Amino acid sequence: MKGKVRGRSVRAALAPLGAASLGSLALALGCGGSTPPPPAAAASNAPARPAPEAADARKAGGEQREQREAQRAWCEYLDALYQRATSQARSWPKFDECTRHTTMASPRMLRATSECSLAALQRFEGDPFTPEYAAEVSRCGSEAMTATTLPHADLAPFMAVLCGRVAGCGDVDYDTCRQSLEDGLGPQLERAIGAMNSRGRQQVRACFGKLACGGEIGLQISACLEPIMDDLLWLPG
Repeated sequence: MKGKVRGRSVRAALAPLGAASLGSLALALGCGGSTPPPPAAAASNAPARPAPEAADARKAGGEQREQREAQRAWCEYLDALYQRATSQARSWPKFDECTRHTTMASPRMLRATSECSLAALQRFEGDPFTPEYAAEVSRCGSEAMTATTLPHADLAPFMAVLCGRVAGCGDVDYDTCRQSLEDGLGPQLERAIGAMNSRGRQQVRACFGKLACGGEIGLQISACLEPIMDDLLWLPG
């Protein structure tokens, strides 16, 4: 298909202690073969620890950089898709707009989806706006989500909030709730939450803590997840 590419068309195509610490402990106990320095001198020679706020800021900055880089990889894929579908070899006019957006996808998931989709596009012959190519992109997204599945132990904080809310409503006790949900929905939750970045995960936890008492739990969990899952990949409107 040649000609102008509309947002709807694009959407259709994507459907412990370390050795240094032990050494310091030995010196403090007088096991180092020399007299330990006075406490004040030891304190003055000790390197200053960074404030927790500074460490958090550096971590947040690194996450934001990874997010922007992954988003750019996604936009580069959409640019390649646009150029494939037009008769003129020119840049996608919404590329800059795309790079300014951030979504709820984890950088790892977003980058994996982008790279796989671009490779699929380069292999695919003919019109990419077809069910056949859409199936390839769907496979890329599915494989990326599988690769970023949340480790079972990391699901615990989400289950604590969720079942804490359910138990607080008096519908079922905490242990029964947790066992039932982990057995029934655990794999799906690990897969969905694993695909989200920290912002998406925070929103899910907040939503789990506000479930309505007396409501159907499964439907409410879905209502917490669906808006975020829908925002994993940015597409032009």
